[in-house]
Amino acid sequence: MKNRIKYALIMLGAGILVNIGLSLAKLYVGLSSNSLTIMLDSINNFFDILTCFVTVLAFVILLRPKTPKAPLGYGRSEYLAGFVVAVASVVVGGLFFVRSLNRFAMPEPIWFGVESCATVAAGIVIKLAMGLTYYFVNKKSLHSKAIKAIALDSFLDTAVGTASLISFLVSTYVDYALDAIFGMAVSVAIIVFAAKMVWDNIKSVIVGDAPEKLKEKATEEAMQIACVRQVKEVLVHDYGYGVKVVTVRAAFDEGTTTEQIEEAKRRLEDKFAESEECPPQIDLSPILQEEKAEDANAPAAHGDDANVDINDGL
Repeated sequence: MKNRIKYALIMLGAGILVNIGLSLAKLYVGLSSNSLTIMLDSINNFFDILTCFVTVLAFVILLRPKTPKAPLGYGRSEYLAGFVVAVASVVVGGLFFVRSLNRFAMPEPIWFGVESCATVAAGIVIKLAMGLTYYFVNKKSLHSKAIKAIALDSFLDTAVGTASLISFLVSTYVDYALDAIFGMAVSVAIIVFAAKMVWDNIKSVIVGDAPEKLKEKATEEAMQIACVRQVKEVLVHDYGYGVKVVTVRAAFDEGTTTEQIEEAKRRLEDKFAESEECPPQIDLSPILQEEKAEDANAPAAHGDDANVDINDGL
């Protein structure tokens, strides 16, 4: 777990340095050419620096030792960081749109320069490389919602940079209000994609990461165990990367012993260990006597049709 945090911090630190360089270079180009889209692209990179710092903070929090108040750690801080990154992208898109409307109402000339084009083009390549690095490293080893949000934001930045370059090139030959039109189009695209990122991260904060997948797998695997008659309920408690607890509440065959239930639990743990990189903790819990009475008319999973009780010793 600590190696995962270390790799994430190194990658985020490198991203902060690259974004500082890109934001300053684009700010210079935007101010010297009076290109609105390039100046907005520069501001976007400044926001990227802030969101990277937020994500760094989230990973640093993961290094805090577990306490009685947080016995399973602080893994959900990653979900919160991803949410902050997504919200920041929506804010940036909104600011872009307002500024573009202002430029559209009061157009200003743009001064073209070959060096400026080369700088913006280099920024596009660098941002694309950053996005691909974030995406593949995260997919292979980090599995972080926060890093995923930053990767998607980098791809959005690549699109913004491309639109800025096209606008910059075309605006020298066409009416200069085109710069504002490109700015509004880019703003709308950022807001739409960022809003989806916000929703995805809200779901992670509220219900956790992929709970339905774990529920389906737990139900399927539990029903393969001979002494399990029926799976009544599966609960997934998500505390961040590598810290998930799956509680399976099941009815067992008559005569099932405590040892058999423990063996069933071990079988479930082994099944998850075979298929999950970070298998969840498994809690296989027999349902109570009174709860079984409510399921008297429920179809049996296997064996006879009558509901049966667990031994009194349980």
